[in-house]
Amino acid sequence: MRMHCAPPRVSEQGVTSEPVVGSWGPIARVRVDLSVMHLDRDFDYLVPEKWHEQAVPGARVRVRFSGRLRDAYVIGRPAHADVDRPRPIERVVDAIAPLTDETLALVEKTADRFVGTFWDVVRAAVPGRHARAERAVLESPELALDPADVPAAKADVWRDYSWPTSLTEPRRIVWSSAPGTDMAREITDLALDYRRRGRGVVVVVPDAADVTRVRATLLDALPNFDIAELSADLGPERRYREFLRARTGRAGVVLGTRGAVFAPSPDLGAIIVWDDGDDVYREPHAPYWDVREVAALRSHLSDCDLFVGAPARSVATQWWCESGWAQSVDPKRPSTWNVRAIDDREVARDPAASSARIPTVAWEVAREGLTRGPVLVQVMRRGYLPGLACRECRLPATCVDQECRGPLEITSGHAIPRCARCGALAGSWQCPSCGSQHVRAMSVGAGRTAEELGRAFPGVPVVWSEADRIVREVPNTPALVVATPGAEPWAEGGYQGVVILDAKVAAPTLIGGEQLVRRWFNAVRLIHDGAQVCVVADPAIPEVQALTRWDSRWYAQRELEQRLSIGLPPASRVAELTGPSSAVALLERSISVDHRTLGPVDIAGSSRSYLLVPRARASVLTHQLASALRTASMAETSVREVRVRMDPRDM
Repeated sequence: MRMHCAPPRVSEQGVTSEPVVGSWGPIARVRVDLSVMHLDRDFDYLVPEKWHEQAVPGARVRVRFSGRLRDAYVIGRPAHADVDRPRPIERVVDAIAPLTDETLALVEKTADRFVGTFWDVVRAAVPGRHARAERAVLESPELALDPADVPAAKADVWRDYSWPTSLTEPRRIVWSSAPGTDMAREITDLALDYRRRGRGVVVVVPDAADVTRVRATLLDALPNFDIAELSADLGPERRYREFLRARTGRAGVVLGTRGAVFAPSPDLGAIIVWDDGDDVYREPHAPYWDVREVAALRSHLSDCDLFVGAPARSVATQWWCESGWAQSVDPKRPSTWNVRAIDDREVARDPAASSARIPTVAWEVAREGLTRGPVLVQVMRRGYLPGLACRECRLPATCVDQECRGPLEITSGHAIPRCARCGALAGSWQCPSCGSQHVRAMSVGAGRTAEELGRAFPGVPVVWSEADRIVREVPNTPALVVATPGAEPWAEGGYQGVVILDAKVAAPTLIGGEQLVRRWFNAVRLIHDGAQVCVVADPAIPEVQALTRWDSRWYAQRELEQRLSIGLPPASRVAELTGPSSAVALLERSISVDHRTLGPVDIAGSSRSYLLVPRARASVLTHQLASALRTASMAETSVREVRVRMDPRDM
């Protein structure tokens, strides 16, 4: 039974009619689509007899509010209204109620956890309605998968892993990739286990390329009608049709990107999330929910199993394992594992490092690998020369437009320097400090690296992959593949060598180190058994040690211990407040729960503070923040201008 802790419910005054008698109460308790936070609460409307069977909890309806027709979702059907004269709902919008009881509860809990409104979350959970798609689903034959027809898993899928001797229920598993393994096969094996039992599965992956790969592997074992795909790349009609196929149980496997974590499934057995450390899993709009946390919340609410896999263990999932909430599946390091690290001193003594962009040791790793197949070279920056400076005094080169002052870049070997911010050409640039008209590269991008490696390996094909020109797959033939993190193509048979350049330091954020490890592991996991790896970084730093040992769990545990010792997440929960300094201070003063403050810090004309509380008091913090924001919304105070993000990844 769902319980509601909400402010007193009101309804607009209007005409009443006779109550409807039946299995549902005559009242629809709804949440109306309104843009102000203080109206994010339940309102009572009367259900006319003709809509009695359709206005079920989870149904989308149209109601009149302040003289205008607005969308609303039915939250419940009580027998009595909290007002004397509730107005009737105008109509039920959908033939199929978009929200199940389970996803309705999940949307409400997510809004509470991340200090947002119901409609802010439900817009991400339910695609826009499309009438033709709805008719197509209703008129299509209901094809049912026979669990007996689902093939058994192949015995070698998990041979490179160590599983717990006994599994707790519900199963909550965290696994980190073994070198040379295929995440699509692992996800498929897990999904097939639940489809053999007739249970539903929700699979969430970072992007459309991952959707395509996993879907192709699933189709080797499941019929097309049993797989629904939910991603932003689909058009409105197909996306809503796929959503309804999942909602009605016509598809037992739901595969998609970020929003798919809310996908309805009539008999959900498991949620599978791949690469939980990817930044795309953080919703960019309020209330900035996080897929990893929503998946864990859904597992808790519905008692379904949860599997979270990644190239490298995140600190958050290591915390789950340390606390006993989840269990760890660990990769086995191959006996042929071979990682060579080169520090700055070796690079400085190596003349090839400055003339050919690649140190001699790395060149040898690439040359040896090219005798058998493709070799991956990972660089940190995209573009050609993404950063320029004065050749004489090293002052960063900026736009000639004094009102822009953006950084200059060069996009190809023959291009004129231009501003990366406004695009203005800077062919006549002159250093304002020393007067020099000559520039040098501050950093080298993937394009320039590909050009220089082409000269270092004459006759070898060079493939260049980065964010705006991603190559999805390369053949199993000799080639140098230059890619930025996250843009590495899939190589059938694996790479015969991996070289990681520019592996200097981690970003100065809380998760900078674990993100660096994640990027390296994501590239290196694509290797062929026995291939060599070379990383141009100090072998003594923990991130390189984790790669050398292929032990991201050790690194995550080390980071976790350091954070626990000083009370940082995940031992605590954090609220980031950003806005005018007076408004941030006013909002913080309204918080009475015992908390620790980091800040305020001035950033680009705004003020930012972090409020930290132990996890046991997190619900009190979110409740007080939501209450303060509702009060500010009603009173129109400056607190309305404060942005609140819970547990930001870039802290």
